[in-house]
Amino acid sequence: MTLGQFATAVGAPKRWVQNAFQALGLPAVYTEPLARRLAFAKAVKEACGMPLRRAFPLADAALARWPAHKTWELREPDGAVRVVIDLERFLSDYAVRLSLSRTFYAEKRRGRPRKRTLRGIAWAEWYGVDISLLVESLKRTPEERLRQLDEVREFFATARIVR
Repeated sequence: MTLGQFATAVGAPKRWVQNAFQALGLPAVYTEPLARRLAFAKAVKEACGMPLRRAFPLADAALARWPAHKTWELREPDGAVRVVIDLERFLSDYAVRLSLSRTFYAEKRRGRPRKRTLRGIAWAEWYGVDISLLVESLKRTPEERLRQLDEVREFFATARIVR
């Protein structure tokens, strides 16, 4: 994962990510679990103004609760502040940002793009089109194909719409 992908997954600018790594004393290794943890710590920091150094250790325990618990709650001892984060919504938002980071910051191939030499059915198959019906139809003789077309035409001629 590159810094750009990591920052997009966290939902922060690259400079913020670099400063967070410096403040937390983390090595500059960008992984998806670390991005999820840092994104959660950032959400807690923004929700209640908690310093990142305090929010980061809480993120691991909070994310480990997920599928058993749907929410994570933080209460101050005096009861004055209560923060509730919906884990499913957070993880859904994180998944969207992670997908964006993978598509927007995808590695580019070096050199010139190769020429596509595929044509016709081979190109459609490479592109992902299901050509199995076409192949099966081409295995039949022209008379069999015409007979099948006549049967389909007769079916639609006799079919009526029921409301």
